[in-house]
Amino acid sequence: MKNLEVGFEARMCGSAAAFLTVCWINGAQAQVAATSLEGVVISGSRTEATWADTGSAITIITAQELEQRQIRFVSEALREVPGIAVSRLGPVGTNTQVRIRGAEANHTVVMIDGIKINDPFTSEVDFAHLLAAQIDRIEILRGPQSVLYGSEAIGGVISIFTKRGAPGVQGEAAAEGGSFSTFSGMAAVRGATQTVNYALSASGFTSDGTNVSRFGSEDDGYRNRTLYASAGWTPASAASLDASLRYRDSRSMFDPQDFGFPPGPTFGLIVDGDRRTEGEQLDAKLRGRLTAGALEHQLGFARTQTEEDTFADGVFSNGFEGKRDWFDYQGTWRFGTPNVPQALTLAAEYERLQFESKGPTPASAQNQMHENDKTAFAAEYRVRLPSLTALTLSARRDNHQLFEDATTYRITAAQPLGQRLKLRASYGTGIANPTFFELFGFIAGSFEPNPALKPEESRGFDVGADFAIAESGRLSITYFDANLENEIIGTFDSATFRSSVANLSGKSKRSGFEAEAQYSPGANLTVWFAYTYTDAKQSDGQLEVRRPRHVGSAAITYALPSAAGAITLAVDYNGQQQDLDFRSFTSARVTLRDYTLVRLAGQYAITRNVSLTARVENLLDQDYEEVFSYRPSGRAYYAGVQARF
Repeated sequence: MKNLEVGFEARMCGSAAAFLTVCWINGAQAQVAATSLEGVVISGSRTEATWADTGSAITIITAQELEQRQIRFVSEALREVPGIAVSRLGPVGTNTQVRIRGAEANHTVVMIDGIKINDPFTSEVDFAHLLAAQIDRIEILRGPQSVLYGSEAIGGVISIFTKRGAPGVQGEAAAEGGSFSTFSGMAAVRGATQTVNYALSASGFTSDGTNVSRFGSEDDGYRNRTLYASAGWTPASAASLDASLRYRDSRSMFDPQDFGFPPGPTFGLIVDGDRRTEGEQLDAKLRGRLTAGALEHQLGFARTQTEEDTFADGVFSNGFEGKRDWFDYQGTWRFGTPNVPQALTLAAEYERLQFESKGPTPASAQNQMHENDKTAFAAEYRVRLPSLTALTLSARRDNHQLFEDATTYRITAAQPLGQRLKLRASYGTGIANPTFFELFGFIAGSFEPNPALKPEESRGFDVGADFAIAESGRLSITYFDANLENEIIGTFDSATFRSSVANLSGKSKRSGFEAEAQYSPGANLTVWFAYTYTDAKQSDGQLEVRRPRHVGSAAITYALPSAAGAITLAVDYNGQQQDLDFRSFTSARVTLRDYTLVRLAGQYAITRNVSLTARVENLLDQDYEEVFSYRPSGRAYYAGVQARF
């Protein structure tokens, strides 16, 4: 089978599919994609698939782009991706949600080196805590993907891959400081021998922050410490064992919402207050692979464990703990002929979720422990026809302890036409079970759970085209359409000032258009652009909150001669969006105005191994709100030094 794969790849050289595969990698890496990423898209299938064979809309962000734009948090990079809307509650470190194609924040699965890191009790990922240090690339797969990744993958999947060791030993270190007493640093060492590879890194970030509230003067700071380790052993070409461990410790300061009685002038708004959240997360993975002829076997275990405690005026008020244990087996049979290569994958998964809410005293009403066991079976068939048409058919069956069993499926097709065009289409179904927090979470005087919630169900499709422009440009356009049944929305009781959740009847609609383009008019200049139009409405006809209809980004990078450095100017535009306003004792709608964020970043190599960095964020000093009443930071300046050896 190895010979069949080599023959298959050789046959593709010079074809339209291979041409598009090379040209479609983002950034300056496009010219070297054949030798670096080789066009492989890991997250688009249960097994490795080239870009040319991927029928879903996908965007890849490379390490080079992260460095050129001096991205320090993953959420900053995601603002520039078509189909994505980011909402942050004020300055760095406050709760940050990411929504794909109008879906909810808990409808996105996030993976780091194959580990699902979604919080076990909210099913979300708070992107406030995801540092961009040591990331090799980010793949964003848009559209329903529950058949690949289970519950929550209605909007899409974000897969993050960290840097791996190359032969020899490599080291990196960086330090940076700037506005709001912000300091960050990173140190890493990586390496590999003929049979072993390893990577170790430590990253830290601290900032005094700015005031989340528009009243008072108390700053809301943030601290993050992240440790990561990975190792791989390949005793033979047909066998490998990989392990990784990631630990994050964070502390976020924030301000409360005024629901005091009798109501004052700031009722319903964010006011100064001593509130903080302390959190920890541990992600671990062990995975083995064994190839025997045409069969490849994979067996894996992963654990995600989170804890989050909230304090008011220095006193513990509530907390949550969650744990996910994941076991899976996957077998792939590659067969067919060089003209019609095929692959069949069968998988079995077992997942155990545990959740515990904690109150301020041992006798608190919210002290509860809950569990949910799930088993799943999935199958995927992939084929490339002599016409170069690539087809993928997938199906999945989930058996739940708390919910009804569910079946999801997915179909994708990719068809190159000529030397510069690829057409693609995908259709899929998805499910999102109510989160433990929605079912059982309890915050005294603030939130009441709803154990009667039903799972959300989605059906969606997209069609698109990828164009190669000359030898160094590309254009991608996509139309998407999806509906959601049993949408879970937040409710607010004006009599008790408590929030809860409920299912909406009918179908919620999401549709829109995505466009992305990149072109290099010269050897040292790269221009990039992205735009998304999203029409997301609830089943009652109201616009979904925090889903702007218009989102756009643009960037221009000039690489200095002789690889001495680069200068990047990046612009992110966020259109008007609706949010909730509680000043009138109800959850009324309010329209947040549009805003534009500008980033100017530069780096210069003073020696072969040492570089200086500098950047300005929010260059126009925009005063805006991503979430009603939450105040973000203003213009900020940063400078640092990086070293490699």
